[in-house]
Amino acid sequence: MTLLDVSIVNVALPSIQSGVGATPSDLQWVVSGYALAFGLTLVPSGRIGDALGRRTVFVVGVVLFGLSSLACGLAPSAGLLVVARLVQGAAGGVLNPQVSGLIQQLFRGAERGRAFGLLGASIGISTAVGPVVGGVLLDALDPDAGWRWIFFVNLPVAAAAVVLAMHWLPDPPARARGRRIDVDPVGVLLLGAGVLGILLPVVESGRDGSTVPWWVGLVGAGFVAAFLAWERRYTDRGREPLVDLSLFGVRGYPSGATVGTIYFGGFTGIFFVLTIHVQQQLHYSHLLGGLTVTPFAIGSAV
Repeated sequence: MTLLDVSIVNVALPSIQSGVGATPSDLQWVVSGYALAFGLTLVPSGRIGDALGRRTVFVVGVVLFGLSSLACGLAPSAGLLVVARLVQGAAGGVLNPQVSGLIQQLFRGAERGRAFGLLGASIGISTAVGPVVGGVLLDALDPDAGWRWIFFVNLPVAAAAVVLAMHWLPDPPARARGRRIDVDPVGVLLLGAGVLGILLPVVESGRDGSTVPWWVGLVGAGFVAAFLAWERRYTDRGREPLVDLSLFGVRGYPSGATVGTIYFGGFTGIFFVLTIHVQQQLHYSHLLGGLTVTPFAIGSAV
C-alpha cells in the first residue's frame, strides 16, 4: 500500500494539476514530500516498534496512512494536498519497518528467507501495478475528480489490514515492552532541515516567476554538516544514532551508497517528467501513460 502510492501518483499528476490548479512546484512536492517524510520517519519508527511492539505500531501506521489518504483525496487545494502527502509519507515510514520486523519475529530459517523473498516480489509488483491501476481509475472516471480515487482506494485496504493485524499478529513478548526508545530526535530535525533547505531552491525556482535565494541551499548544506557532527557526538556518548557513520569506513559502502543515491534520485525524476510529457505533449491516455513506465517496474521485480 505504501509503495503502491509512490507509483500510482505519477500517472495522476496532470489530472491533479488541472483538478486543484497545482503548479509544477506543487507537483514536485506531492512526489518528493512523500519520500522526504517517509525517509525521515523510517529509522525512528523501527526503534519505536522494537520498544512498543510491532503489532501496535503497525496498526497505528496503517490507521494514520488510511486517514492521510482520505485527507489527500478530499484536499480542496494543492497546498493541503502537499500537507496531506507529507503526513501520508510519515505514516508509510511508521508502517514499513514493522513489516520487516514482524518477518524477523515470526519466521525462522528458510521460512524467513521465503518471507523476505515474497516481500521483495510484492514491492516490485506494487511498483508495476500502481501506474496501471491509476490509469484505469482515471480513464474510467472524470479525470479532474478521478485522481482522488487513487487515494480513496487505500481506505478498504487499510481497514482490512487493521482487522487482520488485530486478529492474526501476536502481541510483543513481555521482555520487549518498556525498552528505552532512542530515536535521535535532534538528528531527525537536523537532517530534515538540511534536505529541505537543499530542495527548496531547486523545487521552488520559477514558481510564479519568483525564486528561492541560492544561499538557502547553503544553509541546508550547513544543517547536513551539523547533522554529521551531531551523529558522531551522539555515537561517542554511547547512544544509537540515526545514521551509523562507521558504515562509511566499510570497504565498498561509500561507493555503493553514492551510486544508490544517484540512481534513485535520477529515475524518480525521469518518471516524474515522462508521465507528464506523454500525457500533455503526446496526448496519451492515462492508462497508456501508466503502461509506459511499467516495463521498468517489471524489470525491477524480476
